Amino acid sequence: MTIEEIATMIDISAVRAESTWDEIENILAAAGKYPFICLFSMPGMIDRIKGRMGEIPATKLGGIVGFPSGGETAEAKLFEAVQLKEKGCDEIDMVMNIGKLKSGMLDEVKAEIREIRAAIAPLPLKVIMEAALLTDREIDAAARIIRDAGASFVKTGTGWAGPTTEHHIEIIKNAVGDSIPLKVAGGVRSLDVLLRMRAMGVSRFGIGYKSALRIMEEAERKDGVWTEPK
Repeated sequence: MTIEEIATMIDISAVRAESTWDEIENILAAAGKYPFICLFSMPGMIDRIKGRMGEIPATKLGGIVGFPSGGETAEAKLFEAVQLKEKGCDEIDMVMNIGKLKSGMLDEVKAEIREIRAAIAPLPLKVIMEAALLTDREIDAAARIIRDAGASFVKTGTGWAGPTTEHHIEIIKNAVGDSIPLKVAGGVRSLDVLLRMRAMGVSRFGIGYKSALRIMEEAERKDGVWTEPK
């Protein structure tokens, strides 16, 4: 794998409550050097970022919905998703209703995903399950619901609740195989971890900008070419 191939698996982000405009400026500079596939910020920064996207033509603009709890009303999440589409986002990452999932209200969880997917089409919809808060059985159920609702990606977490583990990935892959792509977010802070998870079948990574830059700098020190772990 080359440096470019690594970068095009990474959604670089500044999505903490305390994320500042200075951090966004750092992401814009980094995306000018590395072709990260997508940039994510908190929604309140989208208008300012949109005016700067011409500086990083290889990178898309992402929007987050129901972040980080997923517990908003379906109507509020739908409004937010449509608004972000209208503001020019190229992809949407939405937190599923975790409380309803854990309560066994699976039809309601699926219906919400389907409604939002239809409203933002043809934009890709990645649905976040927050695996760090779920039991193994709930992770399995969440992955199947996300796939069956027609989402574009299963996503493991927001990065707020805890790291994604290889055990989480194994459960998701056992549940849905390669029928839907998998995005990991939370705890990916080194090139070694990224490559191990890539070998397990992960297609995309959501990584905070400081960790993303460390990973790219590590890749450069290794001369830009690696063999994925077996």
